[in-house]
Amino acid sequence: MTPRDSYLRRFRKYGVDPRTLKWQSQKAAEQRYLEITTLTDFNGKSVLDVGCGFGDLVAFINSKTENFSYTGIDLINEFILAARKKYPGFSFVMGDYFSDPLEEKFDIVVANGSLNSNVPDNYAFRKKAIKTMFDHARQAVIFNMAGGFAPKETARGSNVFFADASKIVGFCESLTSSVVLTDHPGRREFTVIMAR
Repeated sequence: MTPRDSYLRRFRKYGVDPRTLKWQSQKAAEQRYLEITTLTDFNGKSVLDVGCGFGDLVAFINSKTENFSYTGIDLINEFILAARKKYPGFSFVMGDYFSDPLEEKFDIVVANGSLNSNVPDNYAFRKKAIKTMFDHARQAVIFNMAGGFAPKETARGSNVFFADASKIVGFCESLTSSVVLTDHPGRREFTVIMAR
């Protein structure tokens, strides 16, 4: 099953709900949004949210500042329609950013959970995605990913891939010397900030 098919199936089951986006609960989703919005200053910044889901990052940035521009992109049309309804003052685009990125550059590019899918050649996919985001970021890229320094082995047939953080950070450091990683072993994930 492709990641797109997996998300559509969950959308039909849960509707506009964090479980559709593969978060265990509303609290789990909010924990990630809160972490992202405390790691950097979004005031006066243009933001691209890759794999934006229902656009809920908007509310967390908006709680810190009203002075920002936001564009969310997702490959699931149903998610984009829901996001436009929830956050009508912001831009939402349907598309596969990793295959066909937007040409525009943004101050900050965020990927919250959108690098978790188990796909063929997981590390090649992640490296290409990270490089694409970094190429389109004027100031910083922030992303989180399932895995860690002692990642759980990915179960056969799993929709989620658990990445080795040292491999991901090593690649990030080939693009910039300003890389900060926060490991969350209890959540089996890590967060990376890459700055220019």
